[in-house]
Amino acid sequence: MRRPLILFLLATAAGSLAAADWPGFRGTGDGTSDEKGLPTTWTATENVAWAADLPGYGQSSPVAWGGTVYVSAVEGAQRETGFVAALDARTGKEKWRHTFTPTQKAAWSYTVSRAAPTPCADAAGVYCFFEGGNLLALGHDGKVRWERSLVAEFGELKGGHGLGASPCQTADTLFVLVDHAGPSYLLAVDKPTGKTRWKADRPSRTSWSSPVVATRDGKPEVVVSSNGSVAGYDPATGRQRWELTGLAGNTLPSASASGATILVGAGAGRGTGDAAKSNCCLTLAADDNRPSYKVAWTAASATASYATPLAHAGCAYFVNATGTLYCLDLRSGKEHYAERLPTGCWASPIAAGDHVYFFCKDGRTAVVKAGPEFELVATNALWAPKAGEPKADPPAKGGGGDSMDPVVYGAAAADGALFVRTGTKLYRVGRP
Repeated sequence: MRRPLILFLLATAAGSLAAADWPGFRGTGDGTSDEKGLPTTWTATENVAWAADLPGYGQSSPVAWGGTVYVSAVEGAQRETGFVAALDARTGKEKWRHTFTPTQKAAWSYTVSRAAPTPCADAAGVYCFFEGGNLLALGHDGKVRWERSLVAEFGELKGGHGLGASPCQTADTLFVLVDHAGPSYLLAVDKPTGKTRWKADRPSRTSWSSPVVATRDGKPEVVVSSNGSVAGYDPATGRQRWELTGLAGNTLPSASASGATILVGAGAGRGTGDAAKSNCCLTLAADDNRPSYKVAWTAASATASYATPLAHAGCAYFVNATGTLYCLDLRSGKEHYAERLPTGCWASPIAAGDHVYFFCKDGRTAVVKAGPEFELVATNALWAPKAGEPKADPPAKGGGGDSMDPVVYGAAAADGALFVRTGTKLYRVGRP
């Protein structure tokens, strides 16, 4: 049975977590979906139900709850305006839009975040965190339940790339990671009231990775992989239970939790140390009756540069910066294959049943058969390349302009379809 505890925790928030819901970054934290009949083939004009224009620009993934898809965005040269928008999953029509003024403003570029943290959703509403320091909860009707500014409370957010950490959740608590050049911390927030449950201080470090809720002996544990270490926290008290140090390159991919199994991804060329040896699999375990971990295996050559690794059907999937897909045995780490995708992936993959979806940043999605043998089911393009535009990755600019757009930043599986998000558009792939 997959994800039993996390599904139970989210269900107890109120009502039940339907198969049609995708409540946070990578769903419930493992990137897998129980949806049946997701499409495996489409084109820019076929099997795409709708494409909706979004306000502003956002790099977060969509989330879905109860037939509504939620997205976040910002607008302006200094990210002066923030948005949360709710769209009808079947029609793509905007239900409501909440607009606010971010506390901290800063110029953006393609190396500086714009609404990068993905929201969380539950039966009570949607929870959003922005790199301007704003943390807010909205009802499913769009009304503000509570709002606070972490910048006003804990100080300015410092760093050259902004923040990208998405919150994760249990039934009653939201966990927000702020790792930056200033005083870093992991914050636990009461979902009904917005009040702080606890705040765990962390050493200053810059990272875009997100916390995730894992399961140890049927109980939740918050796991953070971020710039040099992986650590586990007690969700009730914030006490750090264990830490693996000496890692390198784990600044973008988040930890991936499948029960007590944790995949750690790291990309080469970020900081000092050997990132290749930092791609590994951990198992939550006990050491002298104390909560700890064991390193199950370390990848021989696989790295994860942007997309978070994925565990599914006995395999572990890693995608490096150039778009090479590595499939490893989940128990032993033995490499099954290494194959090229159309290009690199900034969005994290999604697994559903017999298929794994890899969302390349240029709008192509490679659908691969799940399992140890490589079988490319289809390569599907959401849009055709512009006239005269090469299919290879365009060069990134240091700031300003939209020369790289469109770029696929995230995806969700819900309501019998895939929802794919670029900076300015949301697509429903599959029948309405």
